[in-house]
Amino acid sequence: MPLDRPADGLVRTANGGAVGSAPARVGLLGNPSDGYGGRTLGLAVPAFQATVEVEPAAGFEIVELDADRPRWDSLADLVGRIDRHGYGTGPQLLAATVRTLADVARSVEHPGFERFGCRIRYDTTIPRSVGLAGSSALVIAAIRAIGELTGLRLPPPVLASVALRVETEQLGITAGLQDRVVQSIGGLVAMSFGEMDVDARYGVTHGQYRSLDPSSLPALFVAYREQAAEPSDEYHRRLRHRWEEGDATVRDAMHHLAGLAVEGEAALRWHDGARFAELLAENMALRRLLGPLPEAQLALVDAAERAGAPATFAGSGGAVVGSHTDADHLERIAAEMGELGATVVPLSGPSDDPGDADDGNEGAGSSLAAVATLPVADDAGMNRE
Repeated sequence: MPLDRPADGLVRTANGGAVGSAPARVGLLGNPSDGYGGRTLGLAVPAFQATVEVEPAAGFEIVELDADRPRWDSLADLVGRIDRHGYGTGPQLLAATVRTLADVARSVEHPGFERFGCRIRYDTTIPRSVGLAGSSALVIAAIRAIGELTGLRLPPPVLASVALRVETEQLGITAGLQDRVVQSIGGLVAMSFGEMDVDARYGVTHGQYRSLDPSSLPALFVAYREQAAEPSDEYHRRLRHRWEEGDATVRDAMHHLAGLAVEGEAALRWHDGARFAELLAENMALRRLLGPLPEAQLALVDAAERAGAPATFAGSGGAVVGSHTDADHLERIAAEMGELGATVVPLSGPSDDPGDADDGNEGAGSSLAAVATLPVADDAGMNRE
C-alpha cells in the first residue's frame, strides 16, 4: 500500500515517526559531465516519487517491497529481472544509507545517534532502472526522514553529497552528483562541478548550484519504456576508465557537453525555446560519441525524431526527455512511442500546488507531471535566481 507522501517533497512527522520523499529527475543538458568537472541542467519530476517512512524501534528493520523479495516465477523471470535491474534492492540502499549516516553523525558529533533504532518502510512510483534516478530518490527520502527523526538535518548541497557517498562508498556504484542535487533542491537546477567547495564539518565536497525559473523551459515530455531498463553502472565504469586513460574522444565530448549546459541556460534567459530544443538534440549526438548505447534505449530517441521532437537521454537507462510544440505534436509523439510500448508524460510549468502533480500515480502515463520548485534554504553552495 502506498505511503502518504509529503506534498512539499520534504518531511513531516506523524505518530512518533517521520516521512520523507524525493522526486524523479531528468537530466536536460550536460549529462554525464557532472562526474567529470562539467556543468549540467536538471529538472525534478514530482509526478514520480520515492517515499520512506521511519518509525522508532529498539533495533533496525527494513520492510521490503514485494518487488525486492528474492522470489521469481521461473529461471527466465530471474534472468530477465536481473538483466534489467541488476542486483541492487531497496533494502540494500536503505541499509547503506543508515551506515553512511552513522559515519556522518560521528564526524559531526551528533548526540544520541548511536542509540538510534528504527523500522523503515518504503515505496516508489519511479520506474526502475530507466534513468529517472529512482535509487538516489530512495536514498534522499530516507536521509530526510531519518534526519527529521534524529535531528540530523543536512543542508541541500550536503544532502546531495552524502547521498552520493551512500552509493559510491558503501555499494561501489559509479555515479555523479547531478541526480542527488536536483532531488535535494527540486525544480530546475543549474549545476557547475568545475571548482568544488569543501565542507569540512561533514567531510564532503559540492559544486555550485542555482535554482532557475522552470517557466522559462519550452514544453517538454518524458518517455520511458521499462522493457528497455538496464543497469548503468557498467557503462559508467567503462566511461570512467576511458576518461582516466586520457581518451581524447571522451574528454572532448565532456567539454562540449558542459558547454551545452551554459548555452541552455542562456537560451532559457532569452526565452528561446527553439534553441533549447536544438541543444537537446546536440546533447544526444554527443552521448552517442561516448560509446555504444543499448538499441532498445536508442529506439526511444529515434521514435521522438520520427515525430519531429528533439530528445536526449533523461539519464542512463530507458527514458528520454524531449521538446514538443503543442498538444497535437504531443499526440504524434505518443503514437510513435506507443509502437514501442513506451509511456509518455508531459511536463508543464510550475504548479500552484506541488502536491497536485501526483494525486494519482496510477495515471502518471497520461497525467500532467507538474514541474514544482521545492522550498530551498540559502545554504552554502546554493544560490537562487
